[in-house]
Amino acid sequence: MAGAVTLNGIDGLIKSRAVRLPPAVEAAYEADRAAFLAMAARVIVLRLIITYNVLLPIDFWVLPKTAWLSVALHFLVVTPCMVLCGLMLRRKPGRWVRDSVLAMMPVLMTLQVMLIFRLNSGENAWAYQYLVILVMMSANINLQLDLRFALVASAVTAVIYFGTVLPSGCPQAVKIIAAAIFTTGAYFSLQARQPIEYGQRRLFLRKLQEQLRREEAEDVASRDALTGLSNRRHFDERTAAVWAAGGPVAIIMIDIDHFKLFNDRYGHPAGDHCIKRVAGVLSAVLRGQDDLAVRFGGEEFVLLLPGTDMETALQIAERARRAIEGLAILHEASLTGRVVTASLGVAAGRTSEPVQALLAAADAALYEAKRGGRNRVFPPFMAVEGKGKWRAAG
Repeated sequence: MAGAVTLNGIDGLIKSRAVRLPPAVEAAYEADRAAFLAMAARVIVLRLIITYNVLLPIDFWVLPKTAWLSVALHFLVVTPCMVLCGLMLRRKPGRWVRDSVLAMMPVLMTLQVMLIFRLNSGENAWAYQYLVILVMMSANINLQLDLRFALVASAVTAVIYFGTVLPSGCPQAVKIIAAAIFTTGAYFSLQARQPIEYGQRRLFLRKLQEQLRREEAEDVASRDALTGLSNRRHFDERTAAVWAAGGPVAIIMIDIDHFKLFNDRYGHPAGDHCIKRVAGVLSAVLRGQDDLAVRFGGEEFVLLLPGTDMETALQIAERARRAIEGLAILHEASLTGRVVTASLGVAAGRTSEPVQALLAAADAALYEAKRGGRNRVFPPFMAVEGKGKWRAAG
């Protein structure tokens, strides 16, 4: 998500007051909503179960003939189905499954109410059917349904409701009043659901905005301002993670040759430009997200290469050396040639050794590369003819 969602993009969405979000943001919102519903499933379902079953005494008062059947339907059919729905929500199913499960709950309650209604007659039964309207309104407002699924659930409830009430023996006036109340209740509860969903999306965008701001601040704090490479702080954080994971690791220390002479000859702006170009080369030789290029200070850099042995590290170091020389940055004050070059020291080992020991070994190798004439990698290596591999010389 981080690659597709930017802070500027989120700021723009908040200002535009958009309801539907771009695909990447919508996916992030759905993931956040799934996590919330999984966490809140117990409360949501429990609230619905209480709301549904607290009305059960009405059956004994209004329709005593079918009261015990209603009790059986409540506690042996509908309530267990609600519990199963809650358990499914906690498993974070896909969006369509999740909202279908939620939408099924008011439909089940409606079927129970309308079955009891059909098994009775008279004025009490005519009043009993109004419970469906309460079920539908409560579900639309409290069930955390996506608005489109709330519309579908309301439509299915309406089909069941009108398909049962209209053919019944209720007086015409009761049918007209029931239709008016149901339609009005559906309209106002869906209207109430719309700002609730809009507010949830705004709240998510605000949360995402704050998260991206924190990440941006952390990224700035971990980056060298001139080159964009990682800084010492980020290096310390990554080495801690790499050493905790274990395994082989290599470190390459790089120093631009005779950089002080370069600055004295061409000035600090040219020196900064040179450092940025060398940094670009070092970024280019990294193999993936696990590798890290660091500006250690001044003209000195470090490559952290987790899961890397000496042979591979030497190959990477030699590629970096050649690429830096290949930049052909004029350096007439250099004592090793007329272009900018670099010396590189390589050390490889395992994370069972302290990080400072590996750094010290790479630093000692860098010193040997400088002592041996600069513009070279130490330990030295040579090609193994016909195999396309490298090995340390000697």
